[in-house]
Amino acid sequence: MSELPSIGIVTVNYNSAGFIGEFMDSLDRLDYPNAHLVVVDSASRDGSADEIARRCPNAEVIRCTENVGVAKGNNLGAQHCLERGLQYVLFVNNDTTHEPDFLRRLVEAAEERTMAVPRILYASDHRLISTHAGDFDWTLGLFRNTHHGKPDGPATRTRRELHTASFCCMLVPTAMFEEVGPLDERFFMYYEETDFLRRALERGYKLLYVPEAVIYHRESASSGGGWMTPFKQYYATRNRIYLVRKHARSPLRYALFTLYFWAARVSALPRYFIPEQRALLKAQLLGTLHYYQGRMGRTLEVQDF
Repeated sequence: MSELPSIGIVTVNYNSAGFIGEFMDSLDRLDYPNAHLVVVDSASRDGSADEIARRCPNAEVIRCTENVGVAKGNNLGAQHCLERGLQYVLFVNNDTTHEPDFLRRLVEAAEERTMAVPRILYASDHRLISTHAGDFDWTLGLFRNTHHGKPDGPATRTRRELHTASFCCMLVPTAMFEEVGPLDERFFMYYEETDFLRRALERGYKLLYVPEAVIYHRESASSGGGWMTPFKQYYATRNRIYLVRKHARSPLRYALFTLYFWAARVSALPRYFIPEQRALLKAQLLGTLHYYQGRMGRTLEVQDF
């Protein structure tokens, strides 16, 4: 075991009682023995943190007194791994399950300056891709070439370097946090990994897609469930503007993004007259307003929508 690189499996837990058992069962089946579970619990009220501690007595459970969000939660987990001298951090959502060999395959592909992400499939339909791993258009603030929601097939089973991916599951050399710095906690959740990866790639790190490593994702199980919810729409809208503004190469670039952003909002207005879509419109408008008001970090909870 000592010959294998040491891994800290970091997951942020928030009221996950409905699916945490499947996550823990899946970790039990991993064929990688030199891994240590680090759970950052964001003041869960459903007993899920206690269940994790019961199921895995050797896990490090960091209990927070409030909902710290994904960015700060992952920072706390990464800091614990740094202090323990672990070689890699595996960031992974606890609404996932995994093939037993996925971690070993990621470790085999990663290097001192190379991060690695697996092929992520929908838990409800293993034929479909569930990830935005691919490219990012920094002018328009859009993910590109991600295959999200598309059928798994030859195009999604080839190793390649990426420009962005999700911390839904990513293996990261622990030492890079000392060079790149922590996740920006002003995001709270959504786009914080896009920002972090941009900073890492600018410093010469690489991000490798490893399709032989496979996991399954429930998709936003802790933020209302489904691909898009009002909660997710709010933070994604607010943080997208912040992300592009933070990395804009020039005022002109940011002006082009702003023009595109508002044009897209106006052209989409007709579909929000559908009653089922009105909550998403409200979330978009509120997210935009809060960005311009400078309200970042944790502002709203799932139950607020």
